Amino acid sequence: MNFRRYTVLCALACLAFAAAAQDLFDVAFKTGPADAILVSGDAALNIRRGDNGSRVARLPAGTHEVHILAGGYITKTVTVDVSGPGLLVEDKLERASSRLRLAAVMPTDRRPKSVEYTPDGKYLVVAPLSGSAVNILDAATGALVASPAPPDKWAKAQGFVESAFPAGRNELWVSQMYTDCIHVFSLSDFSYLRTLKCGGVFPKVILAHPDGRVFVSNWLSETVSVLDGEGTRLASLKARSIPRGLALSADGSILYVANFGDGTIEVFDAAGYERLDVWYDGSDGEPRGGAKRHLVLDKAAGRLYASDMARGSVFVLDLESGKHVAEIAVGPKVNTIALSPDGTRLYVSTRGPNNPVNYEIKGPVFGELATIDTATLKVLDRQWGGNQPTGLAVSPDGTRVVITDFLDHRVELYDVFAGGSSH
Repeated sequence: MNFRRYTVLCALACLAFAAAAQDLFDVAFKTGPADAILVSGDAALNIRRGDNGSRVARLPAGTHEVHILAGGYITKTVTVDVSGPGLLVEDKLERASSRLRLAAVMPTDRRPKSVEYTPDGKYLVVAPLSGSAVNILDAATGALVASPAPPDKWAKAQGFVESAFPAGRNELWVSQMYTDCIHVFSLSDFSYLRTLKCGGVFPKVILAHPDGRVFVSNWLSETVSVLDGEGTRLASLKARSIPRGLALSADGSILYVANFGDGTIEVFDAAGYERLDVWYDGSDGEPRGGAKRHLVLDKAAGRLYASDMARGSVFVLDLESGKHVAEIAVGPKVNTIALSPDGTRLYVSTRGPNNPVNYEIKGPVFGELATIDTATLKVLDRQWGGNQPTGLAVSPDGTRVVITDFLDHRVELYDVFAGGSSH
């Protein structure tokens, strides 16, 4: 071979190598669990640590079938279309032993803060913090069926937070924190009816009393408003910190208020509105709370459950004695809790650790949907959620659990099965 021909062949080889190299791209993978094995073809991907909890593999341009595997989980295959740099693939596995099985994942408006079942169980009400309308979904399929909104002057402000269904009114009430308003819609056709002032500043949770009154926790004014069914303010209870979660005793005579600011729970007379007691303030040997967020009453067991976002736990309190029973560690940034209709399971959404820059940016690890056995007060089941699972609801018949993934702008619908083993 002469020198000239050798030089040409070397140049062509170099060009071919450069072209091939240019067709390789870094692909970031974020998985649940975070150490799941990634396989393409017959070989595990060669991965390295990436940013914000991700792992990076270099793949050629084109379509790839990537298998996600981990011990104790159901294997999943995802299609990855590589066409350039900057691709992030986010997916999760389901635990094989879980009593929960993912039925559907459906989009919502941006940053769904809460989800509730309508009293008849036919629909899901999703309040999107960054949407201009409430999302009404078919409870069976998750499909969007209506988008009720208040008049534009309020709708454009966004900031929907929580919902409730006042007794005997066939109405849906939705709080909007940026306007200090509560918007009322018909449960018959979800048409807009009227707008009420919440009686405070930055409303969050709405709690309907069986007698027709409505309690509203107000974040910035640090008050709990008491309204009648027409929206007239009957009273304003001053909380000792930032109030959020609300619950009523079984007979409706006592109002419990969860304080996010100092982790206490206040006890108020629901008729006379005077403060009767304060729990978890560090006295009497009780653990001092961090940031109580959500309250759930277990009427049959005579217990109050409280999620504590700062401590990543659920507190259990005996209502007859007013004494602390247990603190159950669940996971980072515990959010919403909901009791199954038979009282045997307490479901918990956890957001996962915050992004170190800003909590409104996706964090390094997915959140979870956890299940607590109320007999043993142990976590018996977990399934991975998405980015910041926040809202949580259980169907009236107990056969389905729904969570909202706040930063993924979606809801996840899980079917509940009697089978499955604890882990």
